[in-house]
Amino acid sequence: MNFRKNILLSFRILAVAVLVPAWAAKPVEFASSKAFSSEALFGKLDSIGKGATWMEWDTDGILDPEIQALVADKKGNIRADVEHGWYLNVPGNSKFAVLRKKSAGESLTFYDVAKFTTKKVPLEISEPLDPKKVFRDYRETIRGHFVHLDDTNLQVTVRDNEIQFSYLKPDNQALSTVYHFTSLPEHQKQAEIQSRRAFYAYEYSLMIQAFIASTRGLFNWQIWHWYNSDWTEHSQISDREIASILASPDQGKFVRIFFDKLADGDTVEMLSNAHGSFILTIRRR
Repeated sequence: MNFRKNILLSFRILAVAVLVPAWAAKPVEFASSKAFSSEALFGKLDSIGKGATWMEWDTDGILDPEIQALVADKKGNIRADVEHGWYLNVPGNSKFAVLRKKSAGESLTFYDVAKFTTKKVPLEISEPLDPKKVFRDYRETIRGHFVHLDDTNLQVTVRDNEIQFSYLKPDNQALSTVYHFTSLPEHQKQAEIQSRRAFYAYEYSLMIQAFIASTRGLFNWQIWHWYNSDWTEHSQISDREIASILASPDQGKFVRIFFDKLADGDTVEMLSNAHGSFILTIRRR
């Protein structure tokens, strides 16, 4: 996609009279006689999404049937004019945006979509990995070490049998320690466990945005699959493990909040501490 800036664009909303699935009602299309500038493109996404976060579609990942109906031909191949896509998961207002080539310009079309129907697919690492594509939003400072273009705290180290993402920027105020956890009444223990679980869920979400959303073609799951509890429930930290952490005198250490062993023996784990720092490690067999 050409993000040329300072282009005079004339947008027009077009009525789309094409065959689309019943769940994709009244798509809205914006067209430009030239390629959209980044400001214009993301301005339209923000306008339609009303400030909510769009998740970028990875063409190397799982193709949900609802997306396939919008971007693929009858043989299941992504059509040549499709350049990009984004998903907005807002209850009652979920949308998928498709950027297409259109003559000398481009079009950006927004479709209303229902909940995706893809059943859980085992997590896999896409092979072979192409560093230039996977780490396209990073720069390589020394061989095997990458720093994100927009945030130098976000870094990746690639070794022979390991890929490790890190975001090490301690918060000014750490998560409060829970004292005498084992002596608390049961209802208070459960309240502390659920409070810590909510904290880890927030940290997990930040890691998805920092580590997964900043790469392309690394995993087969799309960004939104990482947020699907049906896909991730058994990989998340358990209440028993959280209770053990709360009973520990060192509650600020790194703890594993996500772990999955892949079919080929590779593993993926996410670590978080009480100070706002995160690590995601992929270990190869």
